[in-house]
Amino acid sequence: MRTLTLALLLGSSALAQLCDQPFSPARPGWEWQYRVTGERSSTYSIRKTSITDSGFIQVRQGPSGKEETTYRCTPEGIAPADFGTQGGGRVEAGAQPISYDLDVVKVTGVAIPDYDRWGIGSSWKLVLEIRGNGQQGPLRFQVSGTLETTYRVVARETITTPAGRFMAYKLQTTFLTRIRASTGPLSIPLNFESQGTSWYAENVGLVKNIQKTRDGETVTELVALRK
Repeated sequence: MRTLTLALLLGSSALAQLCDQPFSPARPGWEWQYRVTGERSSTYSIRKTSITDSGFIQVRQGPSGKEETTYRCTPEGIAPADFGTQGGGRVEAGAQPISYDLDVVKVTGVAIPDYDRWGIGSSWKLVLEIRGNGQQGPLRFQVSGTLETTYRVVARETITTPAGRFMAYKLQTTFLTRIRASTGPLSIPLNFESQGTSWYAENVGLVKNIQKTRDGETVTELVALRK
């Protein structure tokens, strides 16, 4: 009985750590502050709330308001479970902006893997299957497809941001959008690919990200981590 009790306690302790990964800490009261430079410069902060053994809510506060996304934690790692308040919105597209409402219907893989998978040469993938609808002027359409991100660890190096110097893993990322917009018999593919580089420091998380698209380059840097 004593052995069984010890095993249960150890299992419970391990489960409690699933959301508190070294490269993505989930700690009550912690706040990450970032600045973004590029085509659209801004600042934002990240907090993690409602932390349990199996998930948490990530709260992003920026100039446009508050966005909340639910994350799930498993022995394999951490992955978003939805778009939260980011699933709906509005995009400027000429004279007639596009409004949209999207849901995540299936998640495969993780965004942050278990600690043991971090190492030079390691790779993993996150695939979100999405569905929803949109509207541009009088035109209504359905949206379906996948958002796929591939991560590959290419180095471990020192990186400097306004928050200080960090020893971090350098990740190369490839983001693929494969979606279709359909209305009646008309179906239009909307495929897009972008490349990025990210640096993650142990017991801190993301310290820097460079995202490259057809429109240019956006740099996100950690300014402060308040505990």
